[in-house]
Amino acid sequence: MNKFFFIFLFTLVSSNVDSDTLLFQEFKKFITKYDKKYSSIKEFLARFEVFKRNVISSLQEQEETPYEIGITQFSDLTQQEFTKIYLNLEYNALDAYNFNPYTLKELNAAPASWDWRQKGYVGNVKNQNPCGGCWAFASVANLEGLYYKKKRKFVSLSEQMLIDCDYIDKACSGGNSERAFSWLQINGGIMTEADYPYKAQKETCKSVRSKYVDMKVTGYNRLGSTNENEIKEFLYQTGPLSIAVNSQHLQNYKSGILDKTSAQCSPDNLNHAVTLVGYGHDNASNKDYWIIKNSWGTSWGEKGYFRIKRGSGTCGVNKHVVTAVIS
Repeated sequence: MNKFFFIFLFTLVSSNVDSDTLLFQEFKKFITKYDKKYSSIKEFLARFEVFKRNVISSLQEQEETPYEIGITQFSDLTQQEFTKIYLNLEYNALDAYNFNPYTLKELNAAPASWDWRQKGYVGNVKNQNPCGGCWAFASVANLEGLYYKKKRKFVSLSEQMLIDCDYIDKACSGGNSERAFSWLQINGGIMTEADYPYKAQKETCKSVRSKYVDMKVTGYNRLGSTNENEIKEFLYQTGPLSIAVNSQHLQNYKSGILDKTSAQCSPDNLNHAVTLVGYGHDNASNKDYWIIKNSWGTSWGEKGYFRIKRGSGTCGVNKHVVTAVIS
């Protein structure tokens, strides 16, 4: 049980303070920590009620959860609001059919553990904020890794350019990496984040061709297998990969290895694009895991990352694995 829940339960049992008072104290800390702003007293009280329900639900769930859950920046949102605002990967039956599956040419080369963060391929964790542009962040993180692999120089690329200019996808309302890479192939390039900074909303396209980085997207490869040993090889051979997961359990995730059955977390409800950057094994729990970069800032999860159980298709982590092809 994590520290907050232990203190909360201990205080509740050993004092005469009622739970609403304790929860209100936690809500005030939450508002300060995450710089929350509400437009009225009515909204403040409504958000407190949502916060209470989420915290109490987490308290009840933690006893049966092998990883740490608790208060996050999303604790004042209902699950419906969280899904609508942050989980906007567009994944449908047509996308699910792999028209051009990529087959690995080499197997059994990957070491027992690997982390592209330690090799310079992965930039700082970014924050999509209240814009459903996860698809742009996962696509850009993949491209940043490929650029480093080719040039041995890291450059932070522009998600905002995809949000504003990619007419195949739907900006903050959704998209996916295949479409983003297809648009980049048509467009001919992408700018840096410094030249085209993130605004967390769709604006007029301000693309400047003379400022494109020296990299061309020529297509994409989508792995034609859900075997996680093959995904491990693909990751090791390629660099960071754009993947999709069912993120319904990430709203209150704090740390540890996310481990859910398919009944608890459907592998078919893929709703969030993230970046696969590594893998390893946890001796304490005897679990293999993936290391995944998210786009919700460093105050969420394990400094912006999360780990998820590897080898059992947890939350559909093995269903949608993509990389751009560059020249």
